[in-house]
Amino acid sequence: MSTSKLELVEREIPGAMVIDVIGELTVGSGSEKLLDMTRRLVAAGKTLLLVNMSQCRRVDSSGMGELVTCLVTATRHDAFLRLTNLPPQIRGVMKLTNVLKAFEVFETDEEAAKQPTAG
Repeated sequence: MSTSKLELVEREIPGAMVIDVIGELTVGSGSEKLLDMTRRLVAAGKTLLLVNMSQCRRVDSSGMGELVTCLVTATRHDAFLRLTNLPPQIRGVMKLTNVLKAFEVFETDEEAAKQPTAG
């Protein structure tokens, strides 16, 4: 009986790999799957990962920690991880906890993919 509260869908768009987060990025929801996917993609040589949050209903402290760990993992592999389509309530929680400023945030996947990654 699988009642997973989290589903991750991987897809490719020109210039980037997108991970769609569907459901809840919370303790007990399997949020570690996001880190596993991030590790696999950067190991495969992907340099721009977009985490699309448009279908994410909820993020708790565990989920935010997972997002930060994914960002650190990507950075250590000379890759970029950006957040896209951040729902207002999740953006608010991330801003309140000062996690938001760690990330590059874009309105759409396409906008994030077009931004240069060289700094």
